[in-house]
Amino acid sequence: MRAARTHAIDQAIGRNIRRQRIKKGLSQAGLGAAIGVTFQQIQKYETGMNRTSAARLFGIAQALGVPVAAFFEAIPVTDEPGHPDRKAPLPFKAERQAARLVKAFSRIASAKLRSRIAELIEEMTPGPG
Repeated sequence: MRAARTHAIDQAIGRNIRRQRIKKGLSQAGLGAAIGVTFQQIQKYETGMNRTSAARLFGIAQALGVPVAAFFEAIPVTDEPGHPDRKAPLPFKAERQAARLVKAFSRIASAKLRSRIAELIEEMTPGPG
């Protein structure tokens, strides 16, 4: 029997579940309790190891107070390798750093300072912005 592999779409949905859960400041155990599953099951959803049913996605969305569509953000139209719509996901460490950056950035009161910081970051990064 061949071991089942996770699908890129399931992994992307799982990353989005994790992103939304962290944004809401909820632990895996907290989300699990809210929807009636264990934190281990939440871990499996977030890694894409277990597929998340439509009914479960709906329950997770309600528990997090987000639309179900939030779990489909940044998912390519196709999962064919090399397709121009395919987006490379950030590694988990980069996702956490980005979340910290967004949280800190949103606390800056001065619109002018936020604009200058955004310009600085854009100047420091390669490619079109």
